[in-house]
Amino acid sequence: MTLIKKIDNPDKIFDRENLWDSYLKVEGELALAQSQVGIIPKKAAKEISKNAKLNVVGLKNIEKSFKITKSLILSIVQELSKKCNKDSGGYVHWGGTTRNVIDTGRNLLIREAHRNILDNLSLSIKKLSVLSGLYSETPMLGRTMGQNAVPISFGFKVSGWIESLMRLDKKFIDAEKSLFCLYFGGAVGAMHGFNGKGQALTKQLAKNLGFNNSLVPNRTSLETSIDYLLSLSFQGMIIGKIANEIYSLMSQSIGEISEKQTKGQVGSSTMPHKVNPVIILTVIEESALLRGKVSSSIEAGMPLHEGDLRYNKIIDNLIKESTTLSLRLFNNFNILLDNLNINYKKMEDNLLSEKDYIASENLMYNLAEHIGRQDAHDKIHSVIQKSMTKNISVMESLAKDKTISNFFTTLQIKEIMNPLKYIGESKKISLNVKNVSLKYVQKIIKRASSFDLLVRS
Repeated sequence: MTLIKKIDNPDKIFDRENLWDSYLKVEGELALAQSQVGIIPKKAAKEISKNAKLNVVGLKNIEKSFKITKSLILSIVQELSKKCNKDSGGYVHWGGTTRNVIDTGRNLLIREAHRNILDNLSLSIKKLSVLSGLYSETPMLGRTMGQNAVPISFGFKVSGWIESLMRLDKKFIDAEKSLFCLYFGGAVGAMHGFNGKGQALTKQLAKNLGFNNSLVPNRTSLETSIDYLLSLSFQGMIIGKIANEIYSLMSQSIGEISEKQTKGQVGSSTMPHKVNPVIILTVIEESALLRGKVSSSIEAGMPLHEGDLRYNKIIDNLIKESTTLSLRLFNNFNILLDNLNINYKKMEDNLLSEKDYIASENLMYNLAEHIGRQDAHDKIHSVIQKSMTKNISVMESLAKDKTISNFFTTLQIKEIMNPLKYIGESKKISLNVKNVSLKYVQKIIKRASSFDLLVRS
């Protein structure tokens, strides 16, 4: 057994060499499992397993054979058989089919990639948990429907992002159960070529590969792959939402967040004053592309009967594209988090620019204790709207109103309406989410380590 290594270049996951090596791994593990349940001799299985490696069989040998056979798995089987002694070579690929090997080998690579996806997810949550704790009581404007609402803390905002990522992980958990499952049953799934030991074989092979075992090894059970594609699209939605919100906060009219600039960085070619954000645009683009895979994956979920290569090939391509894109997106998202400048002074300035009315809710609840909530709401709403229409001081109008001034002095109104002190339970929620999320990260890491099983050296 070997540990999964960090994938530095997501675009290389499904390279030809990695795919072919994974197919050979399946052939080797198939032989070992067959020997364990008494289908082929143990000596033959050991010989096959020993040689079932790309660096042994030879990339060029497979390429040469493929030009003739036009069947990749058949070429792999032929060349692997040649590397084994005569008695053992005849047992290569016993009872298996092309699709059995391709689907299983592909899922081995997906699991390897997914291990790294989980690593990146846990890293994102950890980075955000730091922000949640650090800015747990840093006041800023809350915004609803594109309008300024009531104050919150920046830590509170980040806490919402964290919980969304933890929900994403629950999607991953469900998808893992169905995708990392063995569907290995021969030509049509009914285990014709295993001498009545098919179910024992698949149980053993699933155990050896670290996969769940299916009740029915149906080659058209593509919904398992689609479950995983949907979870990746969910990732695109969540990270896209976070990225777009950060992008909004980066606008000059708000300016509460910015990207760190490198020395010599230039934005516009014609406007010297302008330096555009760079990393955030990549994250937004990749998240949109990942979300866009949803419709194609649903369309591919309707293969016919016991085998339908049209849909298998669509799923193969979608899986490769989406998994690769998922890793790139997480990598860039974490780079983005490392390069954020949090302008807490600008957050405060924006909040104080609305100080005359942004915490009016607090005044309403204080007044409601005397005249009831609805009357208090109507009274304060009326005063504020009249003041804004006439362009006069809201604070003065509130202080002069007979109903309000009957219960509160001007100083009391100002204190009640101080937006810097009206952030609700933002701090408490932020710190709680920080603690919960750090514990949750450990669960992700522990689960991810369970995939460190029978993967490429």
